[in-house]
Amino acid sequence: MKLLLRLILAVAALAAAGCTPRAEETLTVDGFLATEHPDSALRLLRRMDPARMSRARRAGWSLLTGLSEVATGDTLAGKVRLDRAMRYYERHGTEGERAEAWYTYAKAYIELGDLEEGIRGYTEAAILAEKALAEARSGEETPQRKQTETLLVAIYHTLGLLYFEQGYDAVEPFAKAADAARANGNAEQEGYSRFMLASAYCAAGEYRQAVETLAPLVEAADTIPFRYFAQQIRLQNLVFHAYLGDWTPAQLLAAREGIDLDVIRTAPLSYGKAASEDTGRSFYDVASAIIFQQDGQLDSARHYIEMALDCRETFHQGDVGLFNLAAEIYHDRGDDARAYDYMQQFVAAKDSLFEAQRGAQVAELERRYRTANDVALREASLRYRVWIAALAALLVVMAAGWAVVGYRRKLRRRDSQLSETLALLDSYRESHDSLASRLDASDAREAAVKRLLEGRVAAVRDIAATCYTYGEGERLTAKMRELALSPAMLADVVDMADLYSDRAVALLRKRFPDWTARNYDFAALVIAGFTPQEICVMLGMSLNGVYTLKSKLKRRIAESAAPERDRLLGFFA
Repeated sequence: MKLLLRLILAVAALAAAGCTPRAEETLTVDGFLATEHPDSALRLLRRMDPARMSRARRAGWSLLTGLSEVATGDTLAGKVRLDRAMRYYERHGTEGERAEAWYTYAKAYIELGDLEEGIRGYTEAAILAEKALAEARSGEETPQRKQTETLLVAIYHTLGLLYFEQGYDAVEPFAKAADAARANGNAEQEGYSRFMLASAYCAAGEYRQAVETLAPLVEAADTIPFRYFAQQIRLQNLVFHAYLGDWTPAQLLAAREGIDLDVIRTAPLSYGKAASEDTGRSFYDVASAIIFQQDGQLDSARHYIEMALDCRETFHQGDVGLFNLAAEIYHDRGDDARAYDYMQQFVAAKDSLFEAQRGAQVAELERRYRTANDVALREASLRYRVWIAALAALLVVMAAGWAVVGYRRKLRRRDSQLSETLALLDSYRESHDSLASRLDASDAREAAVKRLLEGRVAAVRDIAATCYTYGEGERLTAKMRELALSPAMLADVVDMADLYSDRAVALLRKRFPDWTARNYDFAALVIAGFTPQEICVMLGMSLNGVYTLKSKLKRRIAESAAPERDRLLGFFA
C-alpha cells in the first residue's frame, strides 16, 4: 500500500506542480524574467544605475539581480546580493515587503538546490505574510493587501509542492493555500490548491477524504477553461476511487472511456498564469496502468507503465513509486526477472533519494543543534549581562541618590544663609533709601524756603524803595499794586503752594499735562487757600469766571483715572 501511495505522489506532483500562478508576477514586473529568462533579466537590471535609486528600490534591484545571477549559475555573486538585500528588508521593510523578499530569497535557494534554506525562506515568508494581513484593518481593500493575499497563496502552494516531492505530509500547507485562495476570492487558484490537497490526503491514506475534497472540481470539470487540467482532475478521481475500492473495475474502465484523449494529447499545457509540468503527458498512462492492473489486464497495464517510465528522465520521492508499480505488474504476469530488475531500480533510486534526504536532515539537525546551543549561550550571556547591568544601575542610583540628598542639604543651608543675608541687605537698602529721600526732601525744602525768603526780601526792598521814591498818591498806589501782583510774585505764590501742599501742583502738572499755565496758577492759588475774591485780584478775573474755572478743573480731576484723584479733589472742595 505504501508503494502505491508513492505512486499517487508522483501522479499528483506531475499533474499539478505547475498549476499555480507564477508568483513572481505578484512581486515585481521583472520577477518572471529573473527565473525563466535570467540572462535577459540581468541585461535589463545591469542597465540601471543603483546609485540613482532610493535605498528601498536599490534593495529590490539587488534582490532581483541576485536571483538572476543564481539562475545563471553565478552562485557566489548572487548570494552576496541576496544577503545584502535581505539585511535591508529585515531592518527597514514592512511585514508585507519582508514576506515578498523572503519569497524571492527562498526561490533563489531552490534554484541553487539548497532545499533546506529554501523551505526556511518560504516558511519565514508565510509567517510574515500572515502577520501583515493580521495587522491590516479588516475590510480595507488596498493593492498591498491584495498582493499579500496572493503571495500567501503562492507561498503555501509552493511549500506543499516541496513537501510533496520530498515525501512529507503536505496536507497542512495545501489546506492553508486553499483557504487563502478562498479568502482572496481567487477561485482558479483555489481549484489548483484543492487538487493538490486531495492528492496529499491520498498520499496519507485518507482516500475518502481525498475523493470528497476533489468532488467539487469533478463536478465543475466541464466549465474549467484549462482543458488539460480538467482531464487531469477526472484521471485523479479515477485513481482515488481505485484505491478507495468503492468502484468496480468495470466502473473504472467505463469512466476511463469518458476521458477525452484528444484533449490530453493536443491541449496546451498552460493557460493564463497556470501551467502543467507534465510535459510528457504521461498522467493518462499512469492512471491507465493502475486501472488495468486492478482489472487484471496485465498486458495493457505493462504497456502503459512502460510508456510512463520512458517519459521520465529524473525521479523524486513522489514518482519513484512508478518502478514499484512496474515490478508488481511484471510479477503478476509471471516475469519475475523484469520485476526484480524494476525492484532493483526502485531500491537504487530510493536509496539515492534517501541518502540525499538524510544528508539534508542531518544538516538540518546539526543546524538546529547549533542554533539551539547558540541561543542558549546568548540567553545565558544576556541574563548575566542583565544582572550585572541591574546591579551596576542599582549602585549608580544609590550613589546618585546619596549625592543628590547631600547636595540638596547643602543647597538648603546655603539658601537659608543667603535668604538671611538678602533680608539684611534689603532692610539696609530700605533704610538707606528712606534716609536719602528724607535728606533730599529736606534739602529741597530748605532750598525752596531760602529762595522764597530771598524773593520776599527783594520784594520788601522794592516796596520800601517805591514808597521813598513816589511818596503818597495815586502813582504810589498803582506802583504798589503792580509790584504785589507781578508775575514774579505769582510764581513765588505757586512755589509756596506746591511746597506746603506736598508737591500737589507738581502732581497736577504730571497727571494733567494738557492744562494751560493759567490753569496751573489758578489751581495753585486754590490749593494755597486764596478766596475767590483774592483770586480775582491776583489773576485779573471776574468772580463769576473764578467759580466757573474752579468747577471746570474739579470736573476734569473727578473724571480722570489718576490714583491721587481723591486727594486732589480735597483741595477743590
